[in-house]
Amino acid sequence: MPIVIFRERDAQLYCYIAKQDLEARVIGIEFDSQDCWGGEVALEGEKRYYVNPQTEKPQFPVSLLASRPSLA
Repeated sequence: MPIVIFRERDAQLYCYIAKQDLEARVIGIEFDSQDCWGGEVALEGEKRYYVNPQTEKPQFPVSLLASRPSLA
């Protein structure tokens, strides 16, 4: 599972995937509230990752483990 870093820049959320040396803007997130944050994350370029839902919205920047969602 790669480590990804989420950070805010110009009121937008970005995701950096260290293993691929790739940074992309987050265009969708499954759970995006103060009491539950994470799940499936959609990035520009049609890439998708899964981050275990957090019990609260994290302070950015934050490093988390991510996985690729299954194709099933």
